[in-house]
Amino acid sequence: MLTGPDGAPLLDYLDRSAGDARVAASLRPLGPGAARAAAERLAGWRVVAPEEFARELVGLGGRATRRAHEMRRPLASDPPPASWPDLAPEAGGLRITPLDRTPEEVFRALDAAFPPGHPDRPADRDDPVEKFRALLMLLSGAVLGPVMGLSALVVDEERPEGDRVAAGLILNDRSDDVPWIGEVFRRPEPRYAGLGGLLLRRALARASAAGLAEVGLAVTADNPAKRLYDRLGFRDQGVFTTVLLPERPD
Repeated sequence: MLTGPDGAPLLDYLDRSAGDARVAASLRPLGPGAARAAAERLAGWRVVAPEEFARELVGLGGRATRRAHEMRRPLASDPPPASWPDLAPEAGGLRITPLDRTPEEVFRALDAAFPPGHPDRPADRDDPVEKFRALLMLLSGAVLGPVMGLSALVVDEERPEGDRVAAGLILNDRSDDVPWIGEVFRRPEPRYAGLGGLLLRRALARASAAGLAEVGLAVTADNPAKRLYDRLGFRDQGVFTTVLLPERPD
């Protein structure tokens, strides 16, 4: 929590910083002057804030980098269908495995899943080195907490050059909040159509069986995948914007 000179609360947030990346999630204004306090005291941070508050931060020099819907899927009050835990790909040669492949193998599939022009592949953030680093941080638990055993991959074993990752779902244990789907993806070839939804259904059902009350995710605005999440029972919690606050001059 950040407070003013009189001790009155101005805003609060969840510190999700990792390494040299300073990140404030769920930034929430609590009093007058919250936006200016954030711009001054969180200078250089990447912050995630409700859309209206984010506009104030942009007005103070911040740069909006992503608009996303935060969504939650209740499990205790709305259990998934009994058939979902054992779903498996119908096409021959496709097999569900744990998250047991190297980060490089996972990254090749993740990168292919979002081709140029996709909402999750903006031209100004298409540095493969930075994207691979982000995946490593996700897999290490530095960003959203430890990777959970409910994570899974689909591997295609009928490739002439050897098997490869075709799709994946990474579920992280955000101990201060609900478990979070950090990534769900599939390669764009027609053979792999529907694998993202299959992994989601399977993970939701197994999470429910494990006693989890709900699961969350964020989906970039304009990403057509939101329609799938709506159909699977995720509930929209609102639009949040990621804003990069400018560094303060020395």
